[in-house]
Amino acid sequence: MRSELISQEGNVVSIKLTFEAEEFVEGVNKAVKELSSKVSIDGFRKGHVPRKILEMRLGKRDIYAEAIEDMLPEAIGQVVNDYDLDLIDEPNVSIDMMEEGSPVDVSLTFEVTPEVVLPEIAEIVVKRPVASVDDDTVSRTVDEVRMQNATLSPVDDAAGEGHVVEIEYTTVVDREDGREEIHGPENATIDLGLDSVRQEIKEAILGARQDESRSAMITVEDDYPDANVAGRAVKYMISIKTVQEKILPEMAPPFFEKVLGKDCETEQEFREEIKNRILGKISSDINARAEFDALQSIADLSTLTVPEILVNRQAAAMKREDEEHLKRSRGITLEEMLAEASSSMADYENNIRPQAEIMVRRSLVLDKVAEEKGIRVEKEDFEAEMQTLASSYNLDANRLMMGLFKDKKMIEEVANRIKYKKTMAEIMKMVQIDETEQAPEETPAE
Repeated sequence: MRSELISQEGNVVSIKLTFEAEEFVEGVNKAVKELSSKVSIDGFRKGHVPRKILEMRLGKRDIYAEAIEDMLPEAIGQVVNDYDLDLIDEPNVSIDMMEEGSPVDVSLTFEVTPEVVLPEIAEIVVKRPVASVDDDTVSRTVDEVRMQNATLSPVDDAAGEGHVVEIEYTTVVDREDGREEIHGPENATIDLGLDSVRQEIKEAILGARQDESRSAMITVEDDYPDANVAGRAVKYMISIKTVQEKILPEMAPPFFEKVLGKDCETEQEFREEIKNRILGKISSDINARAEFDALQSIADLSTLTVPEILVNRQAAAMKREDEEHLKRSRGITLEEMLAEASSSMADYENNIRPQAEIMVRRSLVLDKVAEEKGIRVEKEDFEAEMQTLASSYNLDANRLMMGLFKDKKMIEEVANRIKYKKTMAEIMKMVQIDETEQAPEETPAE
């Protein structure tokens, strides 16, 4: 077998592969032997069917095709190794003529990872604001944490701001034909201190006592997902079952331990730990944003052609992810969601394609940086990652590692995550970091 590079345009490589006449004859004889043991022909035992009979039954072309099909995998593997090809898709195979006694020429077209020319990474400036947390933010967070851990106690009083009420309600929808469509009754618990409570409902409940009845009229938005009520007037018939007040937990060690997951004796220590956790969350978000900006800057300044096959593959993966998310979260299909939004699958695919191309571009650039810096995923990296995961979920690291190595897909996902982290750490060493700005005040972490 011999091969010859015919052309290379962009990331498409064409190679001519030639099986010598003797090789092809040997391959045909092997194919005849294998077919003889597979094909059932009356009057002949399997493995003893004469070649002439096989040719009459199958035809020479099919036998030749069987021979080439058996010969190609090893030959293509050899070509890929000889030319050091990094494939992104299966090769296209073309054969003009096959004839015993003559060499067989095979045209192979490979799509390979495109060449990526990186910019001068050391010249790229990335802003990374300095994180800070003031005492007011800490106090607000402590108040929120106490509110989240509050217990409820019934009160013999009218419902007011901050109370929690249990209600039974019935909805009445005005239909287009003038008739009323009634749903319920259903039960619900409403925290009147939350901004997410609809104002019309809140105003109807405020001032009501246990066993009182109230009503609220709402005009539903035109773009509401449920077409049965979108744009229509809905009346809520509400019966107050209980009015409860929130009892905040005492600022004492049992509460501190419950929130922090560790011993804490004083309120000052508790507040300091809350402050450190908020600061850690803000710093993590700032670092993640800086890493994203660094990678995006490198991708924007790099020279490369993004292969269509990779964009198509990424878009298909994004579509599958959306489909699975909709099924888990709402129990509907992507087609049903698009119908609700008065959109089409073609519009959806057109919208995700540019993002898919951006993601592929970033991935190719990231791989190029990893290649140039010699970044590898070692056994020690897996062990460290497993230790981190085990600590996060309170699991045994060794058992987690054993489970990982039974799942090939999971191994690839963990390896990719480790490689990403190591490569981004290297990138952040290479770029210039601008920390002259102060980070804006963030929403406290939960």
